[in-house]
Amino acid sequence: MNVVIPKDTFDIVIIGGGMVGTSLASLLAASQPHLRIALIEAQAFAGADEMHFQPSFDARSTALSYGTVAIFRELGLWDLLQQHITPIAQVHVSDRGHFLGGVIDAKENNLDAVGYVVENAWMGKVLLGHVQAQHNIQCFASSTVTALTPQQDCTLVNVKTDAQEFLLKTALAVIADGGDSPLRKSLGIGTQVRAYGQTAIITNVEFSEPHHGVAYERFTADGPVALLPLGESRDAQQSALVWTLPAAQADEILALNDVDFLVQLQERFGFRVGRFNRVAKRHAYPLQLVLAEEQIRSHLVLLGNAAHFLHPVAGQGFNLALRDCVCLVETLREAIEKNKSPGDLEVLQTYLHKQSLDQQITIEFSDKLVRLFSSDQLPLIAIRHLGLLSIESIPLIKNQFIAQTMGTAGRQFRWLLDEFSDEKTINKSSAAVAGNKHSKQTDNPDYDVIIVGAGLVGASLACAIAQSDVAQNLRIAVIEAGSDVQHFSGDHFDPRVVALTHASQKLLADIGCWDDIVAQRVCAYREMKVWDGEGTAAIEFDCADVQQSYLGHIVENSVVVNQLRERMAQHKNIFLIQPVAVAQVIPAQAEFPRVRVQLSNGNEITAPLLIAADGAQSKVRELAEFSTREWDYGQQAIITTVRTERPHEFTAWQRFMHTGPLAFLPLQHNGDAHSCSIVWSAEDDLSAELIALNDEDFCARLTSAFEARLGRVIACDKRYAIPLRQRHATSYIQPGIALVGDAAHNIHPLAGQGVNLGLLDVIALAQEIERALARPIPIPVYSILRRYQRQRLASNLGMMSAMEGFKRLFGNRSLAVNWLRNTGMRQLNSVAAIKKIIINTALGVS
Repeated sequence: MNVVIPKDTFDIVIIGGGMVGTSLASLLAASQPHLRIALIEAQAFAGADEMHFQPSFDARSTALSYGTVAIFRELGLWDLLQQHITPIAQVHVSDRGHFLGGVIDAKENNLDAVGYVVENAWMGKVLLGHVQAQHNIQCFASSTVTALTPQQDCTLVNVKTDAQEFLLKTALAVIADGGDSPLRKSLGIGTQVRAYGQTAIITNVEFSEPHHGVAYERFTADGPVALLPLGESRDAQQSALVWTLPAAQADEILALNDVDFLVQLQERFGFRVGRFNRVAKRHAYPLQLVLAEEQIRSHLVLLGNAAHFLHPVAGQGFNLALRDCVCLVETLREAIEKNKSPGDLEVLQTYLHKQSLDQQITIEFSDKLVRLFSSDQLPLIAIRHLGLLSIESIPLIKNQFIAQTMGTAGRQFRWLLDEFSDEKTINKSSAAVAGNKHSKQTDNPDYDVIIVGAGLVGASLACAIAQSDVAQNLRIAVIEAGSDVQHFSGDHFDPRVVALTHASQKLLADIGCWDDIVAQRVCAYREMKVWDGEGTAAIEFDCADVQQSYLGHIVENSVVVNQLRERMAQHKNIFLIQPVAVAQVIPAQAEFPRVRVQLSNGNEITAPLLIAADGAQSKVRELAEFSTREWDYGQQAIITTVRTERPHEFTAWQRFMHTGPLAFLPLQHNGDAHSCSIVWSAEDDLSAELIALNDEDFCARLTSAFEARLGRVIACDKRYAIPLRQRHATSYIQPGIALVGDAAHNIHPLAGQGVNLGLLDVIALAQEIERALARPIPIPVYSILRRYQRQRLASNLGMMSAMEGFKRLFGNRSLAVNWLRNTGMRQLNSVAAIKKIIINTALGVS
């Protein structure tokens, strides 16, 4: 007898790389980073870096409940997902031919949205990209599982690829391969099937009126018609359509041409969105309720459609599956803490016991809804009219209906590690967690200062305030929506770098981070060479001109942020709340003189002072209704790391062209001085052309644009394109609220001053807070914030105006302007006193 030895051993093997399988893998990796996880998918995977996405009129979509969104926020994927997502402002439930109906309104429930609609292609890219980036997940693409063989202490997984067959050993095999699961059949697991005799026609439609973020569930005599809004604007005029019909009628409807199809749809749905005028490719899916008779066996669990395939009427299929995933991850976490195998039958029975009520309610809710509203029997018609009337007139019933449809009716899970949940400090940097030994009273929702954003500016501000002697009794909350900081790699350079001035360096030294940053990796630059690409003039700045040993340092963003996070963890008066987003800001009132911040996890915290450091797309700035002046440049900044033929000479280089500036910023690793970070600001069309080039052609174009100042560009890393936009808040303050960094001002990167301006904001605001505490003056006194604004607003506006002037000056192709600027640059380069003033201003020193 031949004994087949397993090729590899995993703690968990997930079979099926669709939305459920990748979601489970992501949740497991975040909750239990020590587990070895395998993800097996029959289709080929796109590369993890292939995140380019073009929304398609023909794309299939999924409705995400509010509860699902909360899970993705905890996972740290929501910011990326919502780049191509449609919020649902209202849900209209109605019965065709009758006046009664129900409305679920986000504003009435103090929510940003009732739910969200996402194209499956985009969600798949985000989830798959995240999975492929996790060190403890191994992906097997284009691989089919041909057999699962239960053993006493494990399951053996037979895997077949085009090239080979092999065996994997796992403590737990998860089947997530869809509603028609071949593995479920091969294991002899039966199903309970309720055929609805209906077919769902799924497509996208366009109409004459804006959808305003409204989703419709329209029940007709033949079956429900659902419209889910699409497009990233409330004024978009297209929706995803799920039209349920008796099977025979569906065949007839599918056979119609587009014009006749839209006529039939108009008749069934009515004119709530105006006139239907376009339909995409149509797909048909026979509908039935399919429930697996067994969801668990020893070392085996079924998830998603393999466990329960629901009617799409209430859009609950994926949302229920994700809650199943979260419950399973929570159960496994608790079991592993007790040294139990994740595949023990007792452990899996615990999971099913926890989640069975949620499954039962959701399945019955969907099933009863479709059967009630698809019937033409008079008693059932009366019951559904009574139900619609109750939804509108009885708050208790309406609230329960809303909770069920939004996915918030069930129990709340705690699937992350203990230190990673709710208002406990969340930081996946093991060094940061290990460094924070202090016991923190995290059950108290009242703080003295709330800072939103734990990036470079927000973390610097928290540390600058916390280290002051007079601030030791302050409670400082730092809210961060992301789940993790960018990992620093000693072998590869980060694509994002910052050029830190002397003033920024001093702040980081005062905080206690600079030495550790230097120990990681920095590159000092001694000279700066700037020249006009459309002429012959140039300016050269040398640190010797101002009696300094360097002009500044180029530092990778992850190096600075990681060290700041570690420093934050060492302060017992800083409480990092992550990952959680701000959902609502309620300004201080006379009857309650504290700013109230409602969080996406349902909690509320308060403080007399709220500081927005949450970046250019600041949610706090938006919620607090700060006005801004802003405009697009029509340019993209292409950033990447390149290797050059000749060393960079510890010089920062910048060439101005009419299409935008090109900067080469020096990097070094173990004494090697041939790497540079580039920022190439180019008009949109040119940027798209450059991004599309292969590496060899891009390097050639870059060498030419840079005039081969460092010889040939011989290699480049992955390129990123960032849209450029000028934005400036007309005021940085409101009573109890202040803006800092990019939340207050966002400028063109041509002089690399964005981060440094933000850190100057930090210095000014931290000094004003320390001054107030020392006197003592209550922090929220408006005069304190006015002093901060007086120091920073005019200074930032001056720098922004100068940068705007430079951009316009060097973007002008007029011969007269060309002559003037070249003459001016030559004159400026010859006057040492003026150059010294410019250098000192840029360095932030007097």
